[in-house]
Formats: sequence, structure tokens, C-alpha cells
Amino acid sequence: MSAQPALARRGEPMWRHWIVGGVASTVANLINGRSIETAYRLASRASSPATLHSIQTWKLRRTLLHAARHSPFYRRLFQRHGVDPANVSHPAELGDLFTTPQDLVDHPAEDFLCRPPQVLYETSGTSRRRKTIYYSYEEVEAATSLMAVGLYHVGIRPSDRVISTPDYHYWSGGPWFARAVTKLGAFGAFPGKIPPADVYRRLAEHRYDVLIGDVSWILRLTELAREQGALPLRLIVGASEGLPRRSREFIEEVWGARMFMCYGCTEGAGGMECRFRSGYHLNEFSFIFEIVDQDADGYGEVVFTTLDRTTMPLIRYRVGDVARLIPEPCNCGIVTRRLSTLRGRSDEMVMLGGEGVDPALFEAILNEVPQVSGSWQVAIRRDGHQDVCELRLELDGGDVADVARQVKDVMRAKFETTTWKDYQLGLFDLRFTVVPRGALLQERKLRRLVDEREQDD
Repeated sequence: MSAQPALARRGEPMWRHWIVGGVASTVANLINGRSIETAYRLASRASSPATLHSIQTWKLRRTLLHAARHSPFYRRLFQRHGVDPANVSHPAELGDLFTTPQDLVDHPAEDFLCRPPQVLYETSGTSRRRKTIYYSYEEVEAATSLMAVGLYHVGIRPSDRVISTPDYHYWSGGPWFARAVTKLGAFGAFPGKIPPADVYRRLAEHRYDVLIGDVSWILRLTELAREQGALPLRLIVGASEGLPRRSREFIEEVWGARMFMCYGCTEGAGGMECRFRSGYHLNEFSFIFEIVDQDADGYGEVVFTTLDRTTMPLIRYRVGDVARLIPEPCNCGIVTRRLSTLRGRSDEMVMLGGEGVDPALFEAILNEVPQVSGSWQVAIRRDGHQDVCELRLELDGGDVADVARQVKDVMRAKFETTTWKDYQLGLFDLRFTVVPRGALLQERKLRRLVDEREQDD
């Protein structure tokens, strides 16, 4: 069964989509501005798949025409593919037209911007040139309102006391969670990704009952709580990384609280689990999601098109995550479709310590260590509930202890505020293994970075 939404029916009048979509979108915006609870009720009860489809069709036409008029990049892209934006009712009709992460790196921001920006964020990739995403203040407010709706859906209320620990680097996680909690009217503390021990010491004093953080950070805090005693929490929200079933069970057992996961990226698209925890409910009021290059089970690369962003719209943006859309309705009543748990990445990036790392990061480090030969491999695996970054190295002289010291020195110098910080916080462990010459060259092409956590589970 295909997980793609149906395209506009043949002969279905487009004016109907414009009227229904325009009116429904306007009403939704008015209600969303009043209260998160009202917005939640609208999303969960007042919408139908047909109304949602009309909203998307109307917003898509508006977005495509806006990009064609104001974005040099999309104007050229439409011309190259022979696209008339006025005749497109669904992104799938654009064929092989996509926006890629590399496009954001290769082209200046001015090529994408359709109006003067007010806010910028960078992706959390750690080695290559970072991608920069621009927003207006109004767009950030809209996005964090929808995040607040998701948090309300899993049970966070104004009476809660929330500790939110996603980082405040150049990416959006820390400030957006803080803004969403503020919109809910809950008591909040937003220290960023500080050492888990610093939060643990304050749990009793400030009586937090809701915890938000990156999965690896939460696991480290949970290990402390298991060793020294856990105070009861009411609810936990995890982000940034996948959550193995065993790790979720471990966290919930120690804290005596249910844990919910959210899905998102700095480029903007996201979703949230509901109480049934059977996939991420996607924000289909502001994005159209597709799965391209599907296999027989419906798994493929996640692609999204923004519907509400006028500063830097993204059209058919290839996220790189591999998942499938779940077409069956959820028992919770929300009409938006769900995204499955992620199966992996279509590129070589993996998540470590809550951030994306790729082979280029380790190449930049190991190139500075003369004893390391050209044959090396980094394996991300799991030891209990902790991620392990194992460097498998062929050495040209020297001993492993000296090489380990040099690697850590270079990592600290080059990536002090990202990968090294996560290592210092105990979010992953570094281990070094010397392998015999030729041991890594068992395949035609050496895979520099492998994620072995799935087989560990």
C-alpha cells in the first residue's frame, strides 16, 4: 500500500481547494494565536483528511509562486525542469526536481532568501561546511507554537515543572524547546546541555517533574540516577537520536515515567509521538512529506516541502533520513500521518552524542596523527546503554596509548564545542583498537564510518 498522499483528483476543481484551504488556514491561524489548548483541539478534532488536503494544496500553490518570484535558486530550478508553479497541486508532480543539503552549501543564502531574514540557525553536522537556515521572528513563533501543541498532546501542562536540556549552540533545539514550554505556561529551566550531574543535583531542590533532552544525555543522567537514587518524574521527552527499545525501558524503569520521542531537524520539519507511541505524528499543516526511492516495504528517503515559510522556503528537500509513512489512522484521533522510526540515513552521517557526524570529521582528526595509516574505520556501537565510538586503526609505528592521546588532543582543538563537549559530558565513550594490516580491507571499498548499534539491539 502506498504511503503517499493522493494527488488532486482529475476534474476536481482547484478553486474548491483554494476556498476551503484558504478559509481553513486563516481560521487555524486565528485560533492558534489564542491558546495552545485551542490549537491542539483544532488539530485533533476539527480537521479531516479532506480539509487537511485542501489546506496543503492551497498553501503549496502559494509557496511555489512565492519562491518562483523571489528566490533566484528556485526560479532557475523551475526553468531548468520546465515547471509552471501555477499548475502544480502536489510536490510529486515536480518529478526529479529536489533541493539537497549540498545545494544549501554550494549556493549563497541570497539565492534562497525571499525576504530579509531575522533569525539564523545552523545544522548540527560537525565536519563539513554547515548549512544555514533562515527564518523570520514570525516563522519561529509559528514553529514553536506547533511544538507546544505536540508537547501538550503528550501531556505537558501549565502545572508542570520542566527541565529542558537540548543545547544552545547554533542549532534550534534548545531555544525552540524553551519557547514551546513558555507558550504552554509551564515552569521551566533551560540550562542547555550542561553536565548531567549538575542537573541531577538540582532535581530535588527544584522539584522538576518533566525532563526534555537528547537521548544520549538522558541515558547518562539515568545511569547517575540508578547509581545514586532517582526522584520520580511524570514525563520524559527525548530528541535528536534514535531510541532503542531496551534503552526506553531502562529510562522508564529508573524514573517511573513514560518517555515520548520527537522527530525534527534544523531545516524545520518535525513530528511527535502520541500516547500510543506508534510513530511520529507529522506537522502536515505546515509541510508536505513524501517518501522517495521506496523499497518493497515502503521505506525510502524522507522529503519535505515547507508550506508556511516565506523567508527561506524549501521545496522537496531531501533530509537524508530513511523511514516510511504509516497510512493507517492512529487511535489517538490526530488526522496527520505518522512517520515510522528511522531505519538509517541515505548518506554516511550517523548520530553520536545528539549530533550528526560523518567520515570527514574523523578524517580531519586522523590526518593530524602521523602514526595512523590510510586504513582506518570508525564504528559506532553500543555498550549497555552508552554509545561507543570505536576507532579501528592500522598504525605505522607508535603505540595505541600515544595515538589515543593525540586523537583526543586534535578532537578538542577542532571540535571543542561539539563532539569533544559530548565526549566530556559522557554522552559517548572513545575506544581505540589496533587492527592487523589488511584486516579492514575485506570489501572492495572500505566503509569509513559504520553504525553497528542496530545489530547490538
